[in-house]
Amino acid sequence: MPLMQPTVKSSMIATMIPNFDRERAKLREIATSGFVLGLGMSWQGPEHLHSEFPEEWRNLYERENLYVGDPVLLWHIVNTGFRRWSEIRLPDAVGVMKKARTFGLNYGAVFAQKSDGGRCFLSVARDDRELENNELEQIDAKFRVWVDLIMDRSVLTPGELDILRAFRDGFAQRETAEMFGISESAVKQRALKACSKLNARTRTQAVAIAVARNYLE
Repeated sequence: MPLMQPTVKSSMIATMIPNFDRERAKLREIATSGFVLGLGMSWQGPEHLHSEFPEEWRNLYERENLYVGDPVLLWHIVNTGFRRWSEIRLPDAVGVMKKARTFGLNYGAVFAQKSDGGRCFLSVARDDRELENNELEQIDAKFRVWVDLIMDRSVLTPGELDILRAFRDGFAQRETAEMFGISESAVKQRALKACSKLNARTRTQAVAIAVARNYLE
């Protein structure tokens, strides 16, 4: 649950979260039936989406437009924090939860946060039991870090954004320094700070992350 239509912008989540393969593997130890992560929600859907729910379920969800009546999706739209699916007291007129159980999505929880870039959610599932309190807290902490990494644009200063824009437009370090009337060492320091804040290994990756988050518009 919630799963938006696949027409949304292609996700860069795997490249924007450090050690994502390892992090998702840890999450799957708890969410044994899969999870879906959506960041930057708008009326068009999420800006970034990564789903590991069963493909058959994703296809059914899309084909029958189940998001319209999905109580888990509705809960995340108006709440923050986390809640077990079984604790959500919203109507399920089209039987989303019952249909999900046929794909092993018997138990689960949804996590919701607000960010500068819009609402964000994580929905996780397993087939054998309810998630324990310590598991919910562990996942919530991970989810908060992911939201901060990908969606929080307030950490970048105007000067750092200027440098990233220049790199995006193909200017070299010396050209960038001349453009803004600063030293090359100042350009380098701003670039290093931007990389650190965005958890990017290189300037090129920092630019890619900033572009994906619409920071440079």
